[in-house]
Amino acid sequence: MLPLLLGLLHALEPDHVAVVTGVSLDGNRRAWRVGLAFGLSHMLAVALLALATILAGHALAGDAVFLWLDRAAWSFVILLGLWNLAGAIGLRRTAPQPAIHAHGALVHVHPGARARFHHSAAWLGAFFGLGGVRGFTTLLREHGWQGFGPFAIALLLFGLGITAMFILLSWASGLLSQALEGPRGRRAVLACSGLGNLTVGLWLLVR
Repeated sequence: MLPLLLGLLHALEPDHVAVVTGVSLDGNRRAWRVGLAFGLSHMLAVALLALATILAGHALAGDAVFLWLDRAAWSFVILLGLWNLAGAIGLRRTAPQPAIHAHGALVHVHPGARARFHHSAAWLGAFFGLGGVRGFTTLLREHGWQGFGPFAIALLLFGLGITAMFILLSWASGLLSQALEGPRGRRAVLACSGLGNLTVGLWLLVR
């Protein structure tokens, strides 16, 4: 059960929390789907790169590569902070737009729906998953889990822990955003998220 616990803790790293909660603020009551997409793609990216790294004898991606991947992820946290701050001060639209689609002559309107939002979260999850490979491969090496069976079990438990925590974080973030539906409340949430993202991203880059 150690990989499951480590997956839960990995999802609580500052940059992961900042991104998952930050992108969930533009969601609705189904914001948990953001965490699901983020977690599954995160696990897939970790699996593919970890397997490639193990097969290549750790020559495929050294510490320098992982460091640059981390720096790219932290830089994105800063960009997300600026994006949310732009929404807080009115430089971009923040109210969810209705999704309109037709079935023949019947037209449906879903207020506040974001049909493709979880697709963006999936790409983000995969991108941030590239930086998590170092920790996962270190976990395998230190505990002597060799062979496809132990690798698959450890990956599954690790991914389940990550995905479960991401779902919880995105659900809570979406719930908070929905509870503060007024313009002032929404801008306050975006401002807090933006400042938090900027703080986390800058701290990780300069520490």
